[in-house]
Amino acid sequence: MGQHFKIRSIFIACFIISIGQLSMGLVFPSLPWIAQDFNVTLEEAQLLVSVYMLGFGPSQFLYGPISDSLGRKKVLLTGLVIALFGLAIIIAFSDSFTAVVLGRFIQGIGTGGCAVLARASTRDRFSGEQLPVAMSYIAIVASITPLLAPILGGFINHHFGWSMVFISLLGYVVVGWGLIALKFKESLSETKPVPSLKNMASQYAVFLRSPYFMSFASISWLNFSLMITTVSIMPFIMQVQIGMSSDQYAMWALIPALGMLIGTSLSNRLRPRFGNKKILLVTPTLHIISAIWLFFTPLEPLLLMIGQMILIVGNAIALPCAQALVLQPYKKSAGSAAALSGGGQMIVSSIVSVALVQLGVQEAWHLSMVIALFAVITVANIQRGFSVKP
Repeated sequence: MGQHFKIRSIFIACFIISIGQLSMGLVFPSLPWIAQDFNVTLEEAQLLVSVYMLGFGPSQFLYGPISDSLGRKKVLLTGLVIALFGLAIIIAFSDSFTAVVLGRFIQGIGTGGCAVLARASTRDRFSGEQLPVAMSYIAIVASITPLLAPILGGFINHHFGWSMVFISLLGYVVVGWGLIALKFKESLSETKPVPSLKNMASQYAVFLRSPYFMSFASISWLNFSLMITTVSIMPFIMQVQIGMSSDQYAMWALIPALGMLIGTSLSNRLRPRFGNKKILLVTPTLHIISAIWLFFTPLEPLLLMIGQMILIVGNAIALPCAQALVLQPYKKSAGSAAALSGGGQMIVSSIVSVALVQLGVQEAWHLSMVIALFAVITVANIQRGFSVKP
C-alpha cells in the first residue's frame, strides 16, 4: 500500500507540472494562424507567450509561501480554478484579440503554482535517497513536455484550428483539477497564518543569502539555461545553416530528447552507490566533452545531435540531484524554497537566453564556449555547496 501510494504521488506530481508546460508549448504552433485571424503581426501574437510568462513567473513567489501556510491542495485547486477562468475567457471571447491576451495572462497566474507545488509536495512526501529519485521523474516530465507539446499543438491546430488548442487545454486542466480533488492527499502536516508580503520577502532574502541554497539552486538555473539556449539555437543551425525543414528537425530532435531518459536513469542507478557529489561532478565532465565535440564537429545533423545529447545527459543527471539538495533542508518551508528555485530558474534562463542572442551566439562553436564556461561555474558551485551547511 505504501509503495502504491508513493507511485501515485509521483504520478500526480508529474501530471501537475505538465499542466504548466503544456499551457506554454501547446500554443506555439498556433501563433501564425492567430496572427492571421486577428490581422496582427507575428510579434503582436507573441504577446500570448509573454503575457502568459508574466503571469506564470511572478505568481510562483506567492504560491510557495501561501502553500507553506494553508497547505498544497487548497492552493493548487484555487490556482487551477483561476487558470480555468482564464481559458474560459479565451474560448468565450475568441473573436477578440484583447480578450485572448487577457485570458492568457489570467491562465498564467493560475498555472504558476503547478511547478512550485509539484516539487514542494514531493519534498513533503520524500526524503533522503528517495527524494532525488522522485525529483528525477518530475525533471523528465518538465523537460520532455516542452519538446512534445509543440508537436501535439501543431497537430491539433492543423486539424481542428487554434481555438481547439485552448479547448483541449481547458479539458486537460479540468482533468487535473478532478485528479487533485479526488486523489491528491494533503502533504502538509500543519497549517499556519499566511505571512505578510514583508515576511515573504524576508524568507526569500534568507535563501538568497545562503551559500548552500544559492550553490545548488545555481546548478539548476545554469543547467536549465543551457537546455533553453540549446533548444533555441539548434533549430537555427539545423534549419538555416544546414537547410532542413522544420518537420525534419523535429525528428532529429528526438535524439537529444533521449538524453533526458538516459541521464535520469544513470543518475538513479549510480547515485546510491557513489553519492550526490560524485554524480553531480559527472555533469560538468559531460559538458566539457559536449563542448569539445561541438567545437570541432562539422555541420552534420547526426554529429550535432550527438553533441547536444551528451549535453542533455549531463543536464538530466544534475537537475534532479540539485533540486533535491535545494529542498532537502527546508521541509517546513518547501513551498518557498521551491518557488525561489523554480522562479529563479525561469528568470535566469530568460536573461541568459536573451543575452546570448544579443551577443550573437548562433554557431555550434559559439555554443561550445558557453557550455564550457557554464561547466566551470558548475564545478565551483558543487564544491561550495558541499563545503557549507544549510
